[in-house]
Amino acid sequence: MAALATPFALRPVQLCRPASRVGATSEHTGAVFRRKVGRTRTSSVPSHIGLPVPGVVAALFFAGHRRIRRGARRSGPLQRAASASTGDAEQKKVVIVGGGPSGLAAALMLAQRGWSVTVLEKSKDPYAFDPGRGFVYLIDGRGQKCLQALDSNLMDELKANSVAFTEPMIGILDPKGLKKMEMPMKDKARESYWVPRHVFTRLLLDRVRKQDNIELLCDMSVSAFHERPGRDRTSTSSGGFVVIAGTSDGQFVTKPCKLLLGADGLKSQVRAQLEEWDGGCGRFVPKEFDSPSAGLRYKVLTLPNGFDIETSSGPIRFDSSSLYSVRGANAEGRQLRLGILPVRPERELRTANLITWEDDPVWDISDEKSFQEYAKQQWPHFPIDSIVSAEELRRFAADGGGRFPRPQFTPKAAYSEQGEAQGPAALIVGDALHAFPPDLGQGVNSALEDVMAFRDALDAEGDDRPSAAASAYAARRQPESEALVHLMTFAAPFQYNQSPLRAKLWTMNFLARTLLHKACPWVFELPAFLLIQRSELSYTEVLRKSRRGTLAVSLLGASSAIAIALAMAKRSIF
Repeated sequence: MAALATPFALRPVQLCRPASRVGATSEHTGAVFRRKVGRTRTSSVPSHIGLPVPGVVAALFFAGHRRIRRGARRSGPLQRAASASTGDAEQKKVVIVGGGPSGLAAALMLAQRGWSVTVLEKSKDPYAFDPGRGFVYLIDGRGQKCLQALDSNLMDELKANSVAFTEPMIGILDPKGLKKMEMPMKDKARESYWVPRHVFTRLLLDRVRKQDNIELLCDMSVSAFHERPGRDRTSTSSGGFVVIAGTSDGQFVTKPCKLLLGADGLKSQVRAQLEEWDGGCGRFVPKEFDSPSAGLRYKVLTLPNGFDIETSSGPIRFDSSSLYSVRGANAEGRQLRLGILPVRPERELRTANLITWEDDPVWDISDEKSFQEYAKQQWPHFPIDSIVSAEELRRFAADGGGRFPRPQFTPKAAYSEQGEAQGPAALIVGDALHAFPPDLGQGVNSALEDVMAFRDALDAEGDDRPSAAASAYAARRQPESEALVHLMTFAAPFQYNQSPLRAKLWTMNFLARTLLHKACPWVFELPAFLLIQRSELSYTEVLRKSRRGTLAVSLLGASSAIAIALAMAKRSIF
């Protein structure tokens, strides 16, 4: 798409969709579509102008601002007052790209502070149950703090729609039968809650619907970003951004804003645009790290909630509020596991996660019959074909699943003009800032904590100083993101049975550190997996304590080895 002929210069435009898509014209390109939660309205834009649709919208927008400026010179104080009013109205406009949990939480937080919020979500219905993405969140103390801050009633609703994870018990099903065992990796003193992703998102969405100053636009893909210039002699505005987005049927909207917030996930368009505006210095390019769980592939199987199976020891009831692991029994290859997560009894469905390596034969299967044969080899004691419907088996077999990302963080969390505390700002949260495998259950919790960190920055700097607030947010969250990503490389990467031997060695290390801490808590720290469950600790504190614990264990091991060597040498001498 060619540069737009606007009344004043723009920064370079990055197209986030193919140029052919953005520039497509048709008889319907004159309609600009807006969907507010609960209602729909349309307004007309001339379709005969010879510009691509985003260009039409942007040109009209900038031309309108130009007309105001000219009028100010002709009409004197009255027109200048109108222009100033327009500029003030734009001072607290924010566009949030991404309508997941972090995007909705940020929308609620900013709306409560008086901002006019627009959320752009690419899915047509992101809040419905998606069998391929039927994830279950574990909301720990970090996430609970955010919910409590947004609305005290949210915690009550979370508890009413989730399963409390207090007793760390898990049911292990293998060919010998079902046995219950305690999970040593769960801190009994810390209460957390299992809740399906779509249920949790709907809790936030219900709050969004009650806010008059939040506009949620679904089925919206961002086409382009523009950075508007700052103050000049004739403008009362201190600059900002313009986001152009369109629906799947070719209708577009343009949204000016003072604050741009990217909550658009691992492949963030906002982050890519900030890298371009930052001069391509690499400060918005994620730094990736190796992890034993990175690159593993997963599928999600939908099961009925509450079912019985027959075993050699009699019928077994799979309780809806319990956690289960179905162990594989394949004698000729890898033994895979199905992890079945708890849900509320009133839910009709629950999910089971299958996680394995890229080269596992399950990824070569695409039809129902072949998967049934594969399942009988892996789990002969768990009759999937009699539990799951034929339709779900077909969907599961054909589903390509997903991949765990490499642990990564973005070195820079916010973009703003230096020295302009009241100027516009852009920032990223959630997976756009830090992404990793689900080893520690920190994905949604760290994302919600990002939102609270930005709230604290606004409290400290003021809502009229978004640039200063964004800088304060970056200074706080960048070290936290880096520490969290480093924790992901070693804290609990072997829980998926991808390497049984290394998993046993890790478990031995975990138990040894736990016992040493109980014996000498003033010398030895808890393992990182238990430390991170203490929400009062920051991620940097968890990492520091974990490294200190590693040093203490290493010194103990070295001292023991030296003592043994000296004893053996003494015995040989005498």
